[in-house]
Amino acid sequence: MDSNANKTIPFQFLNIDKLQIKRDFNIYFSNFVNIQNFEIDTLQSNYQINYINDLVNSKCNFDIFSISSNNIPSMNNIKVYTLDIKLNSNFNIDSFSNFSTYINVDTLKLTPSDPSMIFPFPLPSYVQTLKINYQIDKPLDFIDLSKFANLWYLEIPDVGVLFNVDGEFPLINIEKLNRLQFSNGKINYFNFTNLPHHLISLAMENNGMTGTIPTKFLDQVEMFFLKGNKLTGKFDKSWYDTSFDVSDNYIDIDLPSCFKCHYLQPFISAPISGNRFKNFDPNNLEPCLSIELNLSYNNSTNELLLYGSDLGFSTSVKILDNPILVFQDGERCKEIRIYIVPWKIGEVPRAINITFPFLPQGPRTFEISAYNEFLPQIHSIIRYSDYFIISGKYFAYNQSVINVLISNHSCSIITSNFNEIQCYLSNSNQIINNNEELITSIIQIMNVSSTFNFTVNQACNGSNCPIANCNKYGEYNYESGVCDCYSNEWRGYSCELKSLNCLSNDCSGNGYCNGIIGKCECNKNRIFDDCSGILCNDGNGCFNGGNCNFQIGICNCSSKWIESSGCSTPKQSIDSQQLEQIENEQILTLFGWFGNINRFLTILIEGKICDIISNDNKTIQCYPPNYQCDFIKTTSLELSVSQNNFIWNGIYNPIFINACSNSNEVSSSSNSNSDSNKNNQKENSSSSKKLIIISLSILFCLIILGLLGFGFFKKIKKNNYLNLNNMKIKINSNEYGDENNIDLAQL
Repeated sequence: MDSNANKTIPFQFLNIDKLQIKRDFNIYFSNFVNIQNFEIDTLQSNYQINYINDLVNSKCNFDIFSISSNNIPSMNNIKVYTLDIKLNSNFNIDSFSNFSTYINVDTLKLTPSDPSMIFPFPLPSYVQTLKINYQIDKPLDFIDLSKFANLWYLEIPDVGVLFNVDGEFPLINIEKLNRLQFSNGKINYFNFTNLPHHLISLAMENNGMTGTIPTKFLDQVEMFFLKGNKLTGKFDKSWYDTSFDVSDNYIDIDLPSCFKCHYLQPFISAPISGNRFKNFDPNNLEPCLSIELNLSYNNSTNELLLYGSDLGFSTSVKILDNPILVFQDGERCKEIRIYIVPWKIGEVPRAINITFPFLPQGPRTFEISAYNEFLPQIHSIIRYSDYFIISGKYFAYNQSVINVLISNHSCSIITSNFNEIQCYLSNSNQIINNNEELITSIIQIMNVSSTFNFTVNQACNGSNCPIANCNKYGEYNYESGVCDCYSNEWRGYSCELKSLNCLSNDCSGNGYCNGIIGKCECNKNRIFDDCSGILCNDGNGCFNGGNCNFQIGICNCSSKWIESSGCSTPKQSIDSQQLEQIENEQILTLFGWFGNINRFLTILIEGKICDIISNDNKTIQCYPPNYQCDFIKTTSLELSVSQNNFIWNGIYNPIFINACSNSNEVSSSSNSNSDSNKNNQKENSSSSKKLIIISLSILFCLIILGLLGFGFFKKIKKNNYLNLNNMKIKINSNEYGDENNIDLAQL
């Protein structure tokens, strides 16, 4: 390899570790045309080792080329994926000009043999990845990264205090960068609003810089490492789903409950320590009571899934009695996969003891079983007034998957774990008859349930209750069998639990907060956890596809139904009208929607009644007032249809069928009707005259009877009727017409 040697190395891989040189040494690339991986590490020496590119008609291709050198070698005719150069002392700084030949170098890594060594920032080249491990000298001006045509990854873990421009960040035009590390330097300020759009990872640690971090974690960024600065601001919950380290800054932090629970775990506390916590005191840790555990088993993958809330990370849990199980994070703080690696023999258990070793109150172990793998086993149920203590196993910590029925009445879950359920049944004395021999209960966990019958002797009614320890927060009541808690801050049959707050402690003024179950007891026709909703239709809901608007308590109905009726009463509407002439009558047909409830159905045309003939859901037929066709066509007559206390108003504009084809027919029909009316008037006049004649005749007959005397009336009384069949009355023919006589027998 020396200048006096002219040999080509025949093999592909050359790796020499801790090579000691005892004289100046030159290495020529022509010796390595066959080598794919070339790695030589030389010990610190006062002698120089230089790499000489003597390739003219040949080329070299390296996957890895790692050397210790006193110069930056030229890379003409050389293609290398990773070039790793360790810069020796007495380094030839002028050789930095060879960076311009790095056209076919993908990754360049520069490392000093002595960490205190300082070199300038490399000159522009075509590298894609640049890793600089030495301290960088002060630049004459800002470094323009746009001149590095292919650069997307820049890593400078130990920048040094010189690399800045009057305290400013020395790099400009960084838009192409996907990953940037600029740490252990000295800059006054960094602007986070101008970060590259394609940035995936940003590490700017221990630079002493000020600035305001983005409140929302940037969507495209996967990692943010900013510890050891003077940054301010605050961040939202989006940060906690990512990888970040903002320790030792001045950031205002609202810590989520999951991070509070597991703060003693270094993996969780390290990235956020040394900041301003607004809802948390690291020196005064509160017990973690918010862990919610669920366990399911996947038969196809032979895996357990631990899920719930505030679980921490996979490093936050241990299974001490089964070391072959492996943990893997799912959704942060919510899911942890538990499985056995393929090279281990065994089956994943369906029930486990899982330990959280870093809780503020100390390590805690939970016994838990996978849902639907075991039936709940009930050993006993004891009643303390309205409280019921159910002992057994294969229960659950998650109260939402538990359903308890006592005598077919739902018992609200107060606390639960693997071995015990405490529930509350309001007014249980009115539900449970102490004379019953057996009280039936059903305990359901997820999709499996068990029935348990307990006797009256097991139902504590005050006289046979185990005396509860009231935990200094209450006093035992011998009549009820439970503790009377001193304040509303405590609950439970022994005042062992803190009362629960309701979503709205005043329940919107429409109920009261039941601190035992943490829910509002709402007044009639009120709904929601805060009683802010108003039930529609007096609590009966909305019919015919309507939706209740709980803000105002009125149903949102389709156009066919009346809102105030809960969408149960039809709201009529007219789509079209048809007028048909049948003989001497007109029939109006209305098409639309009328429903099957038609209370006080009335049709008016310009205030005149249209006599109804028939009606169903979609049609109504009636006899309309008689209007001339031209009058209907040229006048906007009002049509109204009323029923069920609702009025539909519109214009009377029927389509004419077999009627009103022209105005002459209407006029002729009108004249004919006029003549007929005149004849009717004459007939009515004649009839009136006849009635007058009859009345006078009867009066005349009564007068004659009065003249006949008592005997004649006696005869009338005997016969019970008056026979006037043969009596005739003379009528003046000139006055009443041609008829001269009226036979009363014909009346």
